[in-house]
Amino acid sequence: MDIAFKHCRRLTQLVKELFELSKLDAGRVMPELENFSLAELLQDVVQKYSLPAQQKQISLSAPKTDQLYMVNADIALIERVLENLIDNALRYTPENGSVELTLTPKSSSVEIGIQDTGIGLAEEDIPHIFERYYCAQKTSEFHQHSTGLGLAIVKRILELHGSVIQVESKRHQGTHFTFPLPLARPSNIQSEKAA
Repeated sequence: MDIAFKHCRRLTQLVKELFELSKLDAGRVMPELENFSLAELLQDVVQKYSLPAQQKQISLSAPKTDQLYMVNADIALIERVLENLIDNALRYTPENGSVELTLTPKSSSVEIGIQDTGIGLAEEDIPHIFERYYCAQKTSEFHQHSTGLGLAIVKRILELHGSVIQVESKRHQGTHFTFPLPLARPSNIQSEKAA
């Protein structure tokens, strides 16, 4: 019964993500840009995943900073990106590992990083991980609960924001995803405060 329930839940998730990706591909989702604090969003998402991380004894952290790191993007879509990347990191990181989120200011953007101490990827797998249903050759033992669509959704959402996600990974040394988001323009921030 438990196996049937898990299978049903996975199929439900697959249908949900297929529908989501089809809307993204069809141009039926357009980013609703607004200014928001990236630092606060990271804290919120980390809090949401704190229990799954604790269950695997994985250290999950985001930077604690007084800086807000205001960016201009669709907050709901960027939250989805972060959720998919954290979910992916937790899935492929063994017990007692770590997943760390970072924020690095650039001249006109903020770079978000997600670094894990997971099983990592072989060099030949890296160019394909954003393809639908792709499963790295040596991750099958971790892949059973994955739809294979999460990273494809991440890539498409970021493309809609004019952003490109980068990945660095080595077998048994973990994986590091990074992507930039544009800084909110000071004039926009001031007008929002005035309102």
